[in-house]
Amino acid sequence: MPVTNFTSGAWSNKKATLLRWLARHRLSCLALCCCLAVIAVDSLHFGSALLCIGLLLCLTASSRSFARFALALSLLCGGLHVLRLKELNRQETLIEGGILMQFRAKITDAPHLYQRSWQCHAEIIHSQPLHYAGKKILLSGTATPPQLGQEIDAHGRWETIAAPRNLGEFNRAAHLRRLGIVAECYTREWHATAKPVSLFWRITEKGRLGFRNAITQGIPLESDEAKVILAMVMGEQPPYQDPIIDPFRQSGTLHLFSVSGQHVNLVAVILWAALRLLRVPRRYSILLLIPAVFCYAWLTGASPPAMRAAWMAAVFLSAFLVQRKADIMQALSMVIIVALLLDSNLLFLPGVQLSYGIVAMIAIGLALSRKRLELMNWNDRYLPRELYTPWQIRIGDAWKKLWQSLIISLSACVGSAPLTIRYFSMVTPISIITNLVLTPLVAGLLGLALLSTALAPLSSSLSIGCNRMNAWLARGCISTTQLFAGVPGGHALISPHDSSHDAIHVYDLPRGGAAILVQCKRADVLLDCGNERTFRSIVFPSLRYLGSEPDTLILSHPEAAHIGGGLSALQQLPIHQIISPVPSARSASFRKLQTSASEKKIPFFCAQENVRVTQDQNVAWDILQTPEPNEKYEIADNRVAIYLLHFHDYRLLLLNDASAVAIRNLCRTYPELSCDVIICGRHSLHPPEINDLLDHTEAGAVIATHADFPQTERIPSNWATSLPQRVALFHQGKTGMVSLLLQNDGSLLMQGFIEGQHRILPSSR
Repeated sequence: MPVTNFTSGAWSNKKATLLRWLARHRLSCLALCCCLAVIAVDSLHFGSALLCIGLLLCLTASSRSFARFALALSLLCGGLHVLRLKELNRQETLIEGGILMQFRAKITDAPHLYQRSWQCHAEIIHSQPLHYAGKKILLSGTATPPQLGQEIDAHGRWETIAAPRNLGEFNRAAHLRRLGIVAECYTREWHATAKPVSLFWRITEKGRLGFRNAITQGIPLESDEAKVILAMVMGEQPPYQDPIIDPFRQSGTLHLFSVSGQHVNLVAVILWAALRLLRVPRRYSILLLIPAVFCYAWLTGASPPAMRAAWMAAVFLSAFLVQRKADIMQALSMVIIVALLLDSNLLFLPGVQLSYGIVAMIAIGLALSRKRLELMNWNDRYLPRELYTPWQIRIGDAWKKLWQSLIISLSACVGSAPLTIRYFSMVTPISIITNLVLTPLVAGLLGLALLSTALAPLSSSLSIGCNRMNAWLARGCISTTQLFAGVPGGHALISPHDSSHDAIHVYDLPRGGAAILVQCKRADVLLDCGNERTFRSIVFPSLRYLGSEPDTLILSHPEAAHIGGGLSALQQLPIHQIISPVPSARSASFRKLQTSASEKKIPFFCAQENVRVTQDQNVAWDILQTPEPNEKYEIADNRVAIYLLHFHDYRLLLLNDASAVAIRNLCRTYPELSCDVIICGRHSLHPPEINDLLDHTEAGAVIATHADFPQTERIPSNWATSLPQRVALFHQGKTGMVSLLLQNDGSLLMQGFIEGQHRILPSSR
């Protein structure tokens, strides 16, 4: 009798199940093929991507005709993407180096207002001398901003968007390029054309303003509750430095501050429940719900994730109209394919990737857990449902929905983790619970906002009453995130770019700003932090990218370009101490930083000469020179501290923005001073001559900051020729950030971020 393997059919059954699932979800596999084709032509990884496409075609093709269709559609998406890239490259080549243009443009989004400027996207109608009709630019200015949908005549210099100059800096150029922006332009003045704003844009602007006023009337706009309501309902995020953002970021719920798929889906559910409560027939409810969802997405800014969710909801609900079974994956796949055909660059936007990826993971998670959810019954599963009491039915349904919500939250966390690590170097496992608790609060907040909007034309007092109840829910959201953000291990900084060896990174900041990061195994130190804007856009993202959380902030001198980002640094980083060169200064940035440190009970030490600050076993800071503490009314560049950094076997002299007089005094005080690397900035009035200091210290390399504007921050053109041949000059106007990396053999590798200039300093051991 032959031996029988009772598990021999297990793999056959699994294979048959997989094939049946693929046969039912051929559209999903088709969408994946199209995505791979676009990625292949964009990143030029043809071999692996085309191999994946071929494998998927073999798995999903139930017929040769489908295989041919899938291959043709994938090639079409890839081909369209290639054409878009070529056209964008051609346009950017024409304006390299800048070109003065007279143009007429239409404002396509509401201008973003800053303290002294504004910025918006504009579509070109006509331009001279080059013809750019139909293209988009990033327009900015300082005068009164234009209105949404307005046509203006303007004149300005078009320039390509600058590429990043620091490691880990947000690639603004690549992001705007994906949005179809060909250039940026600053205009001093603009004039509205005689053509009035179209009725559509007037209705849009009036609708957005009316919606905003309806959900905030009766609540102070400067209150935290109003900020949360505007962020969660309309996507108007508070300023980056606002402390209200921190608990949402640390609890993994910052996505609630931008209108995304979750908001659109919650609005759809709320409106659906309201229509069913009003006894509106299902078919008519769907016909009313689809335009309502699009209206909400449009009034809140029409972001790509929101429009994706609106289209997905429309496709999903349309299945009921034609009496078909609705499927989340099928609806998502159809939206992805259409999006790739219309604008394939959207696939590379982080927000779109998070939106599509999370929805896909939720659909997969629900599909895999469907059978297990049926087994997780609160009541006895052997008891027929017909014998349940009403109370048992309610408890059983609530129990099932609780598990379903937990699976959705877990799937969203797992699906977003790779992307959050890649883009934000952060993982938040506490978000599984936080989202579970916050979702009902957000749903109630959105429901009250919609009710307040509906009541505003009828009764202002009723609308204000809804808003005050909404403020209570907003305060609940804040308290919940603060509670979960404080859970130990709830969030962690995870960076795949964290170096295993000690390193120094000298940032290249615009307009004379400065920041230097010294990374060690035990503790990191940040020397200066740039101004508020550069810390937010350059330094802090780079710290996340490098996996660094400095606990000590050392200041060089009280100038806003060097310490203006100190308030944000105290909010975003675990700063335990601050070392300042002076006890007091006229600088507003310095006084605010000092006050904030006092409120947070962070020690604020005044540097003293000939004192050593130990950072690690092999890293220490010597304070060589400090300014007079009582010269409060002296300019900031005359109140500079000079440090000597002992980094393993190397010594780095940090001159900061010291003047020629300060450096002469330094040489007289320390006649035997020597170092390997000099890092220097530019004094605004009396910049030093570097040759005398090189002869005195016998340094082998110089890292010099540079900025084209203002002119005093420029490195003299004769430096490159006048320096000794033994000295390597790292001109940061050309190299960008300069990194000094300790190698396995003890040598120090110096390399620039942009041009790849490098120099190896041998170890003295």
